[in-house]
Amino acid sequence: MRFAASCGRQKWQMAALSLGVGIAVLTGCGSIKDSEGPSAQQMVLTLEGLLPEGDSSQQQGHGVQEKSGDLGAKLHFRRNGKTSTVSVALRKLGDAEIEQCPDTAYFPFSRCTVTRLPDGAKLAVNRSPEDDSHPSGPEIFTAVVTYAGGKQVMVAQTDVRSNGEGPADVKKSPLTQEQVTAIATSTVWTPIFSKMPEPPEQPLQSPVMTGQQIARTITSLLPAGLRATDPGGSDGFGHVAADDGHGKGLVAVNVQKWDPHDEAMKEVFKQGSKTLADGTRIRIAKGPALGDGKNAVEWTVDTLRKDGFRVVIMTVNAKAYKLPAGRSEPPLTIQQLRQIALSGVWRSSANLGTS
Repeated sequence: MRFAASCGRQKWQMAALSLGVGIAVLTGCGSIKDSEGPSAQQMVLTLEGLLPEGDSSQQQGHGVQEKSGDLGAKLHFRRNGKTSTVSVALRKLGDAEIEQCPDTAYFPFSRCTVTRLPDGAKLAVNRSPEDDSHPSGPEIFTAVVTYAGGKQVMVAQTDVRSNGEGPADVKKSPLTQEQVTAIATSTVWTPIFSKMPEPPEQPLQSPVMTGQQIARTITSLLPAGLRATDPGGSDGFGHVAADDGHGKGLVAVNVQKWDPHDEAMKEVFKQGSKTLADGTRIRIAKGPALGDGKNAVEWTVDTLRKDGFRVVIMTVNAKAYKLPAGRSEPPLTIQQLRQIALSGVWRSSANLGTS
């Protein structure tokens, strides 16, 4: 049985966890003219119309009348004894750089591919464990289609459960990855973009360094005896897995350019930092790694030059965040981290623009 979106002002947030994207969505039942764009109810009905036979419940949507810029719908879908949350989001991102796949430094079990569709759009299809600590458990399916000018359709199936309770049979789910992809690539979404407001113009800025540049630079600066594999990253952030024969460990670097007088940076280096002879601030930290991987620790050296040029290098005794330790200590010592962070290669490779 299919249901229309319910009236009311209940707020929810749709998040494709493996892609780090979220929008706030409000339900609504107000009727509007078709020329004004789809309502929340119409967004839900459109999503329902693309689903195979099954039962829908707890529908919520976000239409043009909410005026937040994003459109979407979300519902619980039950089929063949399985229940999941299915969501769709339409966004206009302009000319901003759009990451196609989740970063494996944070989503180590992500399986993502990007292909070019006949109309020139990019399709990113991803499946990731719902819980990285149980990679063989239930999976999240996502499909993201990005058209010219930053128009984007994102469809996700999450929270797969068997009979509404307990763990899911990982072999089955209400929708297959192919069905999730078919919903995202459907042509029914295309005309809706013309009803959406344009995103605000933002000045185009070149990144200080791309993720690929940073990963290559890390590789070139690693001490002898360490082999770099699995490069990745995004603008301003790059990483590799370094292996000295005793297990892989993550080595990641952020490269940034800050206003020298920025209060946020003053706060970061307020305590526990030292100032070198040339005015560079340096801060060293050791602690648990992000994601609560068993026995995983992270060592960090954070450097800030007088002109606001910042290089932060981190190393973990696991090949990615969220994973259990694969070695007793990270592959680089604090002294080696310091040498890499203070290397002049970063400045010579960076696109600093104007100060």
